[in-house]
Amino acid sequence: MIKSDQIALFMYDYQTINKYLARLTMALGWSLCLSGCYPIWLTTVEPSGPPEYQLGWQDGCDTGLSAEGSWDYKLMFGFKKRPEMAANDQYKQGWNEGFTYCRYSYAASKTKADWEDVGLGNGF
Repeated sequence: MIKSDQIALFMYDYQTINKYLARLTMALGWSLCLSGCYPIWLTTVEPSGPPEYQLGWQDGCDTGLSAEGSWDYKLMFGFKKRPEMAANDQYKQGWNEGFTYCRYSYAASKTKADWEDVGLGNGF
């Protein structure tokens, strides 16, 4: 037969474990949310041009962030180049420009340089 103090001990351990798991889940969730975000200055960049160019720019930008970033950027963005768009010159041009812009602007943001190096000009 189970005594009442044994039940109280079990309930305390269960509540402690639940609290610990809730905190761990919340911390892990926040770290994943923050690590997977685009850098702030890239959310304001809207490439102009046809849809194929814009798609290429976005894929190239993701690849550039992956190339320059740490493991979390490699995990979130990866290498993106659509094989079905290989013959499209607009896509290729957008991909190359997006890759270059995002890679080097992210690299500049990691140094102690001016914000002008990030690509925002002197208005920031």
